Order: sequence, then C-alpha cells, then structure tokens
Amino acid sequence: MKKIIFLIAIISITQLTGCIIFNTVSYEVSMNDDGTGTATVFIEDINTDATTPEAIEEEVNSILLHGLKKQQFIDDMKAEGKYIISRTVEVKDDKLNATVKYKFDDVGEVENMQYEEPYYFLTILPTDSIISTNGQINKTKDYQRIIWDKSIKVLKFKMFGDDTNREGLTSLAKFYEKED
Repeated sequence: MKKIIFLIAIISITQLTGCIIFNTVSYEVSMNDDGTGTATVFIEDINTDATTPEAIEEEVNSILLHGLKKQQFIDDMKAEGKYIISRTVEVKDDKLNATVKYKFDDVGEVENMQYEEPYYFLTILPTDSIISTNGQINKTKDYQRIIWDKSIKVLKFKMFGDDTNREGLTSLAKFYEKED
C-alpha cells in the first residue's frame, strides 16, 4: 500500500510542474583577439507544457521575474563565468521572445565552445537540429561539430528547440503582457 501511495504522490508532483519550451535559440558570439568576448542569445517563442494554473504561474515567475528582474539571475550567471550586460523580453507576433547579452573571459563559457588554434568549434549531439550557422558543419554518427576559422570574429548559430505549435503548450506571451 505504501508503494502505491508513493507512486501516486510522484505522479501528482510531476503533473504539477512543466518545462519551458522554445522554438529556436540563436547565438551571436563576438570574439576579441585575447579570447574574451560577448555572447547574445536570442530565444524565440517561449512556451510551457505545464497543465495546471499553479505550474504555469511558476513558469511565468521563472522567466518573467527571476530571469528578467532578479539580481539572483545575474549572480547565478556570474558563477558560470557569464557577466550579464542586458536581458530583455518582448512579445512579437503573439510570441514571447527573450534576449540575453553577456561578457565572458573564456569561450568555453558559451555552450562549452572550444578553441584550438586556428579554430573555434562547438560539438553537439547528432540529434540536435542546426538551422543555420556561419561556420562549417561536420557530422558523424556520434556528434555534430560547427567549426569557425579564427578569422571569423562573430560566430553565429541557430538551433531548433521544439515545435511550439503542437497541442498542450501554453504561450507565455499573454502573461508578459499582463505583467507589463
């Protein structure tokens, strides 16, 4: 009986929380000669798959309060080597989009990008979807790698997150309009 109650409790808890879902994420990484730089991250069409009003409110608070307004977000990112310059959220075409710009001292702080003379590169899973890049893409059965020559000063790539037009998702755009 205790196992059944425990299982019901686990199922109930997992049903009360959701995940943030976005359509695409783009990076523009501006490199300095000394290996430092800035990264601008564009997240498009932010949604949640939460199913209860409480869980949706938690997601709204996570994005719109913590990510956009709280000092804690800046402190958390600083601990990761990302020094926040700006963070904005906007609604465009009924979709919530976010932009975060930060400085870094090592390109490895940007999605674990690497530098080995004379190339910058990003290695990702073979199942990840690269929409576009100004680098070269090499694919193997084990990974995909985007490679940029060091002469390229702004490294760009855009990746697919998820289909945000599918059933069961709630756009966070309407909540941002209410917050404004």
